[in-house]
Amino acid sequence: MTQRAIGYGRKSFDDPDQRTASVADQETFARSYAERNGLKFLAWFGDNGITGATMERHGLQQLLAMVLARQTDIVIIEDVDRLGRDQEHLQHMSKIFRVHGVVLHTVAAGVIDHLVLSVKGMIGEQQRMRIAYTTRRGLAGKAKRGGVTGGKTLGYARVKTAEDESDDRLGIVEGEAALVYRIFKLYADGTSLKKICKILNEEGIPSPRARERGKYNAGIWNASTLSGSVELGEGILNNSLYIGTRIFNRRTWIEVPNDKRGFRRQPQLNPQAEWIVRDEPDLRIIDQPLWDAVKTRQLEARAERDIKFKLTGNPLTGAKQPTHLLSGLVMCGACGLPFLATGAGRWRCKGHRTGTCDNGSVTTTELETRALAGVREQLLTPEIIGRFATALQQELAEESGAGNAGHNCVERERDDTRARIAKLVARIEEDDDAPRSLTARLKELEAIEVRLDEALAVVPKPRVTRLPANYEALYRRAIAELDTHLASGDGAAARKAIRPLIEKIVVQPGSARGGKRRAIQLHGDLYRMLEFAAAACAPDTTKPRPVRGGAVVTPLVAGTGFEPVTFRL
Repeated sequence: MTQRAIGYGRKSFDDPDQRTASVADQETFARSYAERNGLKFLAWFGDNGITGATMERHGLQQLLAMVLARQTDIVIIEDVDRLGRDQEHLQHMSKIFRVHGVVLHTVAAGVIDHLVLSVKGMIGEQQRMRIAYTTRRGLAGKAKRGGVTGGKTLGYARVKTAEDESDDRLGIVEGEAALVYRIFKLYADGTSLKKICKILNEEGIPSPRARERGKYNAGIWNASTLSGSVELGEGILNNSLYIGTRIFNRRTWIEVPNDKRGFRRQPQLNPQAEWIVRDEPDLRIIDQPLWDAVKTRQLEARAERDIKFKLTGNPLTGAKQPTHLLSGLVMCGACGLPFLATGAGRWRCKGHRTGTCDNGSVTTTELETRALAGVREQLLTPEIIGRFATALQQELAEESGAGNAGHNCVERERDDTRARIAKLVARIEEDDDAPRSLTARLKELEAIEVRLDEALAVVPKPRVTRLPANYEALYRRAIAELDTHLASGDGAAARKAIRPLIEKIVVQPGSARGGKRRAIQLHGDLYRMLEFAAAACAPDTTKPRPVRGGAVVTPLVAGTGFEPVTFRL
């Protein structure tokens, strides 16, 4: 009876020297082998450009399906490493073949027994690891001499130089560089990631993956393209190449196995000591102040995400901008539940929508108009801030005095010790027959002085918190900036300017349709208002600075715990 045979071939993507025959050539060899040995060749399965480290290969799974169905007696391959380069996987397939009575043949050696399969499997696995090592070693060498080590980066292209004709250097592409700068500027100015992507997609600007096909949705901008990972340096907003710093070996791709004997690759951050960092100022596209502004906003967005999700959740969702100007700030005065935007130009109590509260709806126009008027006319006034600032400065001064007591005590003790040392030195100098006890006491005091100096080096210096002066002028400028944001129509900028000033808005019950003449209370955060005005101060008033006596003046920090103020709108 003629035995049935099927063939399998594979060619990996990591074979730059073309040392392995193509899948088509392997099929030819397998068919010739079957013909020479009088076998009935039933089918051929191949996988082109897939690593042998995984069993999640379409052609291999088709072959195993025929084996499990007992539709073949022999499997023909060119060599063992074509079947797989992982010892565990080869042993697993070998057991399947034995259970179903299938014999493994190679074109060069014929029948392969279990011992030969094991030895060749180990050799194939080691060869795969060797290829990975030599590839990374070569890339490290290129990185150290300034060569290109990766794929295309938006804003740059390979160029030929007088020293190197192999186009192994990067050069700036002016048009793409302008796009990169525009993305950074939009984000630093308060535009959300999704809004930036929407702008670019509407203008028909292709994304960096425009030439790719498949799962990446070629040509479409998405938020992850911009944000990526801050720790791994992924994403346009985190690429240090834009400030002229090239980093190689920041991360390593590791293979995480799954239940199907396949794996997924995920990046893992390497120790910073292993990074290869090269400064190339000629490749800088983003100036340092703009880069720093983007990093600051990313930190703020991550802090908002952590607060919302308690250190868990989707980073992009956590940093999501509110849909409406007052989203999350409006509360019901009857049941305490939030007011929600219904999408029809109205806000309605959540309890009213479920039938547990009779507080009627309020139009968006009425709510926003009265809230903004209250912020401008009742909260942001020099009189209110002046009274608050006086009381706040007094409390901060008391806290500062209490915090500096320890430092002052140590400093007084040190000064007293130095005075005693000076007296002893004078006495010893005047008396040639001064007793030895004075010398011993002098050494003791000098040792005490050294310990006090060390203690003073550890104890923080006195800090004085002072509020900016001339609040009336500051608030005029702040209000002008606020009006500018509101008039610009830029929703992101308006939200950034308004929302921090409001703690909550309470809508009381009433029968007035649409919220007209409805009692609405505005709860303002005085600390946030102080910060809002302080943003208009001169730069030197927002940073720590030394004053007389070695003390340091620090800017205002919110969070002391003052109660918010409430006004009826």
